[in-house]
Parts: sequence; C-alpha cells; structure tokens
Amino acid sequence: MQLYWHRRTLRPSPNPGLSTALTAAERDDSRVMSVFVLDDAILSQADGLGVAFMLGSLRKLRDWYQGYGSDLVIQHGDPTDIVGHIARTIGVERVVWNQDYSRLARQRDRAVQRVLTRTGVTYTSVPTGQAARTSSSTTLPPDPEAYLANPHTLAIETREVPRLSDLREEEYDSAPLTAGTKSARKQLRALSNGTTYRRYDDGRSFLP
Repeated sequence: MQLYWHRRTLRPSPNPGLSTALTAAERDDSRVMSVFVLDDAILSQADGLGVAFMLGSLRKLRDWYQGYGSDLVIQHGDPTDIVGHIARTIGVERVVWNQDYSRLARQRDRAVQRVLTRTGVTYTSVPTGQAARTSSSTTLPPDPEAYLANPHTLAIETREVPRLSDLREEEYDSAPLTAGTKSARKQLRALSNGTTYRRYDDGRSFLP
C-alpha cells in the first residue's frame, strides 16, 4: 500500500507524484490511497480568495476519486501527525508527494520525513519539474480504479470539504486584488515567502 499526499497539485493529471504512486501500484499489484490535510500553519497565512479556490479544487478532485470507486481522505490538523498516523494504521510501505519549495512547506516536509523515518516508512518527494522532462511522469494508468484504495473499507476517517467560514473564527480577507505598485510589492513578498495560496502562486498550484 502506498499513500499519496496531495498538497498544491489538486488535480489528478498532470500530477507527477500521483502518477509515480499509481505506476508503482500497477507494477507491484498494490494500491494507492490519497490524502489531503487542511494544515492550519499554512491556512493561517493564506488569503480568502486563495483558500476558496483551493476548496473548489478539492471538491472537483474528490469527485474524480469517487468516480473511480475510491475517495480522497480529507483531515484537518498537523500533517506530521496525520500522515504518520495513517501510514501506521494501514501499513503503508511508502508515502509519495510532489516537492514544494516554499519556506513553510520545506519545514513541514522535514518534520514528516523524520516521523516516517522513525516508523520505518519510506517516502518519495517527486520533483514537480519532472513533468516537463518525461511524459511517463504525468501519465496515469488507463484503469485507475484497479489501483486506488477505498479508505472507507480501511476504516480511515475522512471529512467533507469544508466551507470557507468553517476554517477559522475570524473571516478571511477576500477582497479582490487591486492594481498598483504597493499591491504588487505585497504579493511579491508573499510569493517569495511561500505564504500565499492565490491561484497564480505558481504554475502548479490548485489548478482544476
């Protein structure tokens, strides 16, 4: 069993990490279960428009999984705890995810890697630039249903995609972007710090 951890790339294809996991499952006659974690450390740095877009992308992604007889596990909390717990609970052999180069993501990934190493679970962080170099990195098996695990049969808890208002007590600032040098500088700082989840954060973020 492999666990694929969705982060920024909330689409089935092109998705180098998901393709890597499913290709290995096809080769080894195993299964892949997918998870997305609503991480407060990142959500607290995001703006309302970006989070709303993320939630819409999650709904579409879940529809895709359910269309193949599976489901997307959605949990809210610390990815270090959640990914490690799921891996131990269902006896995962490997956890796969796409690399994320933002500052917060690098810190999060190191913490998850330490937990997995302590529990003897291997992991693969797939370079997102890989998709541009090899077509195989973005190609899913013709019958994903044969390799996607159903988390409900494994007693793994999942939740509905939340509403924007469910995620924090105070309202998100969802004001539209305004033109001008000051606004541009603010967004540039956010991009360089990896603290924005707007649609244009990078070419790999939250595309349907």
